[in-house]
Amino acid sequence: MRFSQIPKTLFLIFLMGGMGACIAVGELVEETQTVELGEAESVELDLDIGAGELKVQGGASELMEGYFVYNIERWKPEILYSVAGNRGMLKVKQGQCSSLTIGNTRNKWNITVSNDVPLDIKVDFGAGAGKLDLRGLILNSLDIDMGVGELKVDLSGEQKQSLNVSVDGGVGSATIYLPVDVGVRVEVDGGIGSVNARGMFKKRGVYTNDAYGKTEVTIDVDVDAGVGSIDLILR
Repeated sequence: MRFSQIPKTLFLIFLMGGMGACIAVGELVEETQTVELGEAESVELDLDIGAGELKVQGGASELMEGYFVYNIERWKPEILYSVAGNRGMLKVKQGQCSSLTIGNTRNKWNITVSNDVPLDIKVDFGAGAGKLDLRGLILNSLDIDMGVGELKVDLSGEQKQSLNVSVDGGVGSATIYLPVDVGVRVEVDGGIGSVNARGMFKKRGVYTNDAYGKTEVTIDVDVDAGVGSIDLILR
């Protein structure tokens, strides 16, 4: 074999190996899952979705009611719940699939949670579109790790207690809705993207609304902007 043919041969071997590792889209699966609160008085909710559509909102009669749609068998969500003392730990994780996928993939989570349980919510969102309507929930903390895509988080309306929020923004855009009548402080750290914060005061990368320092309840948001854009909207 001539040396000039070696790179091409290696490329063909790699390509054939990659094709063999691909997974084709299967039948569309729709399923619902319900998790009861049990003896827990507060819950840590961990949502880990690699790619797809994520929607979270309140109004569940149980701790969590989930509706899942997917067409890659390995993406079937894994749901784990345990209670230690009066503390619950609920994890919803997308099934692992390290191979390439072929076809029009679907992966959609619609998560409804209880308005009556104090929650620490952590979201690991890889790629896709996420909509977190958290109005009316009892939130102790909110931690979002965003990859590639679009994310909308609604924290507007009445807040029952002070809240710390962390958003690690990747390559994409994030919109955060915040209350007008509750003190809000947003600190944006670095990144190449833009920040739109109409109606808020800016000082050295810190944005505050007119109610900041005047209310007992305060929302503190820490945003690592990454490469993308952040919209802060008061309403």
